[in-house]
Amino acid sequence: MDSVSVNRRFWNQLSSAYQRDHDPQIGAAPRLWGMYSVPDAQLQALGDVAGKRVLELGCGAGQWSRVLAAEGALVVGFDLSEAQLGAAAGAMGAARYALVQGAAEQLPFADGSFDLVFCDFGGLSWAPPRLAVPQVARVLGRGGRLVFNVASPWFEACYDEAAGRVTTTLRQDYFGLDAIAEGDGAVSYQLTYGDWVRVLRGAGLIIDDLIEPRPGPGVLNGYNETDPPDWAHRWPAELLWVARRP
Repeated sequence: MDSVSVNRRFWNQLSSAYQRDHDPQIGAAPRLWGMYSVPDAQLQALGDVAGKRVLELGCGAGQWSRVLAAEGALVVGFDLSEAQLGAAAGAMGAARYALVQGAAEQLPFADGSFDLVFCDFGGLSWAPPRLAVPQVARVLGRGGRLVFNVASPWFEACYDEAAGRVTTTLRQDYFGLDAIAEGDGAVSYQLTYGDWVRVLRGAGLIIDDLIEPRPGPGVLNGYNETDPPDWAHRWPAELLWVARRP
């Protein structure tokens, strides 16, 4: 099976348990990025969204989409998994937004449809970036922005698969990072710093910033075990890219 099929099946099976375990963390407050729930107010990555056409690329149960729709954005929540979209529909509040199913490798939107495309460990973690990023660039209008958060290569290179935790020891080849096997045949994706730059620039995007969210000492990872517990205070666990279409 291709990665679209296996990843769709993976998230359909995982959705209920994932939302039960993580919805309080994702939806606890507006605009919290990543594994350590670092506030966007601190990182200043997303900016004002009122009146903007926004695509969340891998919206899950729509925790981010709900917040941005309530702020006045014209949001489309996009996800590969119908189970995740069902959770988003069930949790949608008074601020309504559209939900669309599909794969990030082949976005079903016209050129220039959006002012902002963003994801937080979403479509650009679960689709081949070399295919998905050009699609994002296509659907962005002139001056449109791409803002996305993914795991750092440091995090992946130090991850002990057998122990299920991040360590202080390099365990994976940095230059071997690309497709990463997940459970039940699912595949996530990780690039080196240089490959991310080449993919973004190759799609015609201008890189405005690379933020490495850094939690304070003692802030725990909400998704993985780490050794030591303050791993991400000492080394970059995540990359928050900010790019735009000229």
